[in-house]
Amino acid sequence: KECLEKALAIKKEIGDREGERRYYGILGNVFASLGKYFKAKEFLEKDLKVRIEVGDIKGEASCYLNLGTVLQYLGDYVKAKEYNNKALTIRRKIGQRVQGAVYANLGSVTLCLGEYYKAKDYMEKALVITKETGDRRGEATCYGNLGTAFHYLGKIGKAKGFYEKALAVNQEIGSRDGEAASYDDLGNVFLSLGDYEHAKEYFEKALATRKEIGDRKGESLSYGNLGNVYESLGKYEEANDCHEIALAIALDIADRNGEATCYGNIGTVFLLIGEYVKAEEYLEKALLIRKEIGDINGEAHDYANLGTVFLYLGKYVEAGDYLEKALAITKE
Repeated sequence: KECLEKALAIKKEIGDREGERRYYGILGNVFASLGKYFKAKEFLEKDLKVRIEVGDIKGEASCYLNLGTVLQYLGDYVKAKEYNNKALTIRRKIGQRVQGAVYANLGSVTLCLGEYYKAKDYMEKALVITKETGDRRGEATCYGNLGTAFHYLGKIGKAKGFYEKALAVNQEIGSRDGEAASYDDLGNVFLSLGDYEHAKEYFEKALATRKEIGDRKGESLSYGNLGNVYESLGKYEEANDCHEIALAIALDIADRNGEATCYGNIGTVFLLIGEYVKAEEYLEKALLIRKEIGDINGEAHDYANLGTVFLYLGKYVEAGDYLEKALAITKE
């Protein structure tokens, strides 16, 4: 990283715009791989600016794709979707074959926005391309995201089938991060089925793998999932401990989506143990972030939980308002 920054300084000093652009892009991707998404965004935006200045249309599309991925990690799903759509439009316009990654990214971000049928369509397109091109890692990602789409659509059997396919491919190609994601996904299927023993087993496998490979974002997710299992088992102290660890990691790495999820999870635990004022505090924090990042599904969940909190607090007008908002989003 230090060497690249020195090289960039030299390119800027001698007025080498192409060299400058190249190092912006490389540094952006380096920071993204290190989980430093704000720095990654800064450099990738500079890369995009130079690409537009010099008329590099093909490179512009690549920048939009990379920025879309970073923005998704930062929880800005609306902007991420916009940038991925720009990449798709440019590639179609210039006659460049649309890569599976473009459809996969659009599928992933529409999942985050709660647009499950759209996500399914994008992931199916991505899957066809990844199979044609022999992109096994991309294929596994498509299986996983298709599983998530079907899971949210209530088709648990189909979801489990896709998650198992994703796990098999990830193990075959030695993708440890993909393997961890598949363990988490399968854990969530068992959680939905009320099979808490198997859910806990898969979440613990995911957590161990995440720690081993240094995946902090994934580690936060796995702790949150374990917290959900303990919550379902009525072990609220253990659940809260897991959610607090998950929140600390999310705050440390500036994971806005993870932060909102953790606040929501902690708020739910307080709701279940009857601490309604604390539940309201955490759920309001979650709701605020969900609105900022465009997480419609999470927003509906928070409205519903806050409606329940207000019922217990005797605030019936507020309860009605929040429950109606939850219902409206769910219908939509």
